[in-house]
Amino acid sequence: MAVNHSIYGGPVQLSGNKVEIEVINDAIVGESPRALLKATSSDGAVAGGPFIDSRPWLPLPTPLEGQGMATFDFSEYLDAPTDFNFTHPYGESIAVKHPLRAFDIDILAGASYIDNDLESLTYMQKIEAWQAVEEAVAIRILKGGMSQQRQSEYNEAATNFFQDFIQGNKFLTHRPDFQRISYNQPVRLWYLLPETEQVTRVIKIEYTDADDQVVVITEIITLDPDGLYEFILDPVKLEIPTDAKQMKVYQFDDGTQVGEARTFIFDHTYYENNTFLFFANSLAGIDDCWLTGAIKMGINVEGETGLQILDRTATTRDRSTVVTSKTAARKWSIFPGNRLNVAEMEALQDLIYSRFIWLVWNGKTIPVTLENGEFELTDTMRDLIINDELELVFTEAHRNNHF
Repeated sequence: MAVNHSIYGGPVQLSGNKVEIEVINDAIVGESPRALLKATSSDGAVAGGPFIDSRPWLPLPTPLEGQGMATFDFSEYLDAPTDFNFTHPYGESIAVKHPLRAFDIDILAGASYIDNDLESLTYMQKIEAWQAVEEAVAIRILKGGMSQQRQSEYNEAATNFFQDFIQGNKFLTHRPDFQRISYNQPVRLWYLLPETEQVTRVIKIEYTDADDQVVVITEIITLDPDGLYEFILDPVKLEIPTDAKQMKVYQFDDGTQVGEARTFIFDHTYYENNTFLFFANSLAGIDDCWLTGAIKMGINVEGETGLQILDRTATTRDRSTVVTSKTAARKWSIFPGNRLNVAEMEALQDLIYSRFIWLVWNGKTIPVTLENGEFELTDTMRDLIINDELELVFTEAHRNNHF
């Protein structure tokens, strides 16, 4: 009996989707035979474990009779909480290394059965057989996920997230290319190295100035496989002229562009309101967002009161209704404004799905949550994009007892 396994979707996957592993047994023996799978957190990021699961074998058809297959989904064990960190305001570095927001897992396959060999010394005992430890396969689970539609499209194209984004050296974002940005916007792109060894590359930022001349900014960066990299591309930090037209960002190695390039268009239109947000996107990165519509700011207050009986000595300073508890959280209603195009409104869905959002308010970063509701993004009946009518309501992610 020999047991092997393979991982659907490749060695890097997203925690919000199924993490399926197929186990193959070349010879099913004994009574009550079952497939086993063990997942061990190699970096200690997932508490508990090792996690062991079992499944009945599914017999394989001719000419593979006598062999068995079982499929495991370990996603429920691996979608653990993680810390989110990003750089704001910017510092000196263009490329900042962060912990992976990922879980590194070692996978081993095995089999169990009841020994029914009358001549065996272990007759009627339960036997477990595992792959050797050196045969363990490592899998990295990033904090994120993809919609069923995107997964189905990958399936039809015979590809997956790992091949598309990681091996394809893409930035971890759904934001559109040629996105319009503010000169004062905090701009971020995130990247995970597909290699298993440290590499040195050049990050290039090409901006087009007001005279249509292309100026290149270069910086040598060192990338490690155990880090998630935040590329900090604030135009102010890069000292790009305020009248520049656009900037293009890509990695360069040994005379060749690595992966995709991203182009940003500077929108120099004057807007009375400029609101910036950060949010954890679906691909383990943290995107920035620029909204230019009206803003309403208020405070949501909750509390309880009690009654006390006053005697004849009561004065105007005393009260019979007493506040026993009170908490409050700030609340912002923000409209996107009339600036976003169809592609940008489409990408806004990633913000709406996000469970981790931060508002930049008076130069400070405040954790907020987006209130649930129905969000109308476009309306072809009126041939417009719903920018000035879409209301996004954010509540501070704290209940405060004091100012």
